[in-house]
Amino acid sequence: MPIWILLLWPALVQDSLDSRDANLLAARAYVAQGNFAKAAESLDLVLGANPDAGSEPYLTLIDCRLKLDQKEKALEAAERGVKRYPVSGPLLKAAGALILQESSSSDRAGELLERATKAMPQDSGAHYAYGLWALMNHHEEIAIAAERRALALSPADDLRVQALTFIGLGEDALKRPQRAEAAFRDALAANRKLPNPNPSAALEFAMFLTRQSRQGEAQKLLDEILKFAPGFGPAHLERAKYLSVQGDLESALAEAKIALDQAGSDPKSLRAAHAFLARTCFALGRMDEAEVHQSWIESH
Repeated sequence: MPIWILLLWPALVQDSLDSRDANLLAARAYVAQGNFAKAAESLDLVLGANPDAGSEPYLTLIDCRLKLDQKEKALEAAERGVKRYPVSGPLLKAAGALILQESSSSDRAGELLERATKAMPQDSGAHYAYGLWALMNHHEEIAIAAERRALALSPADDLRVQALTFIGLGEDALKRPQRAEAAFRDALAANRKLPNPNPSAALEFAMFLTRQSRQGEAQKLLDEILKFAPGFGPAHLERAKYLSVQGDLESALAEAKIALDQAGSDPKSLRAAHAFLARTCFALGRMDEAEVHQSWIESH
């Protein structure tokens, strides 16, 4: 799930501003109708005439641009808003989350999200997002502390699953496997209670178990994941890797093909599936098939 889906709507609720500006009222009406292009036009007029019209127009414009799949314009609106309202927690959170989504190594994202946690110390989403940035940039202790602060604020159930998973990943990176497993197990217990369990979070636990040489437990968890998310490609690829190690290359090939079919347009998933298929086809002596996958890798 894109991070702004978790973070932006709460920001809009928290930072609304009553206004009788005609263009702002029109924008709200367009949003209610689902006409986000017209809403964005009205909001541009609002902010063009008065850049200090409040943080609500910026936040609403960000949301409209995202719904129109105009990420660059959404980020531009966020940065403009932060410039005008440098202590607005919702704007700091929205801008930081957008930058993080586009560039996980961005120091700017970390700066904005840290400022958001200070501006809104009681906002679980701000701590969650800052922890995610820290984890992705190998600041594991900071990440763990931020996610624990998020959990202490009773976040939404789906965010709780993610926060516990990130704690597990951080503890694992710090070579504290017992703490990591405890966090992963808490995440799994919470995940199982969701109406639609998160397969990515559960897969992180399965991969941890594999790294701990606990293949039986890992495969049992993969079975569970594929029951509630049968089309989840990364789980099929993990199953393929296990089958390959067991010497069952034909079954591994079949699982990897499912992973490729389910990869969609995600470049990381596509590359991983093609790489595995190239190696496996080569091992099976299917040189023509191996060449197809190798060619894809070289051309991307």
